[in-house]
Amino acid sequence: MKIILSRKGFDSSSGGVANPILPDGRLQVLPIPDAAAPHAYAEIQRPGGNLGELVEDLTRRRLTRENRAHLDPDLDRAALPRPRPWRPLFGQMGAAQGHLRAQGVGVGDIFLFFGWFREVALGADGYHFQRDSADRHIFHGWLQIGEMIELSKHMPRKNSWLRDHPHCYGERGGNNVLYVASRQLSFSGLSRRLPGAGVFPRFHDALVLTWPGERRAIWRLPDWFHPQGRASQLSYHATAKRWQPTPQGLRLDSAKRGQEFVLNGAHYPEANAWLADLLETGLKT
Repeated sequence: MKIILSRKGFDSSSGGVANPILPDGRLQVLPIPDAAAPHAYAEIQRPGGNLGELVEDLTRRRLTRENRAHLDPDLDRAALPRPRPWRPLFGQMGAAQGHLRAQGVGVGDIFLFFGWFREVALGADGYHFQRDSADRHIFHGWLQIGEMIELSKHMPRKNSWLRDHPHCYGERGGNNVLYVASRQLSFSGLSRRLPGAGVFPRFHDALVLTWPGERRAIWRLPDWFHPQGRASQLSYHATAKRWQPTPQGLRLDSAKRGQEFVLNGAHYPEANAWLADLLETGLKT
């Protein structure tokens, strides 16, 4: 089984601000803007409201509730009215999809989504980022691949329930794939039944990638992530100087470019237990 660390949600170039950690501790991913997508931020629901208010407040109305949103990965059934059947989806295309293909990503592999987060507060003038709140990369969801659907420039007639996904709109080109979630997570080391895709509902220290006190791209990982003596390494991280063992854990200067970082579990047998613990801990909150 391969584990793909997948960067998703608002970032410095798409959206321009962090994703919010709300006052009650909920992690709220903001989909990047996409003029070709079928839904506006105001249509996408969250507990207690929709994404339009958050986007307007946090971007200081540079983006508004009427802007279209690239809801991808699409992991929460409650975000929109859904047809039957419906399953969580993730789409990838272009160079990033080419990288996934080159890495042999397929059915049974697991995307572990992370993004840039900061804490926000609600004041008289709406939501705002808390002064001096830390910039951190935090895991926010997962999807185990149950099926892969190659999309051409035209949506196939079958699987009509897929047509609401943004990768079925606009000029996406030929290298365009939808990853459909498995119905249930399945891998050795998992001790309880979990759905094939979902979101971590609230902040938990175990979900944080960023090394405490460092810029967000400096990660703290378990020691076994180090590629020394392994037949492969986390993709895009072949340079030895990126990896620094310390008494406090393995320090990684993570790649600034790239969306999908693939770890081959065949060369890292510790990965399954780590992933199982992360899922079970992150869902206790």
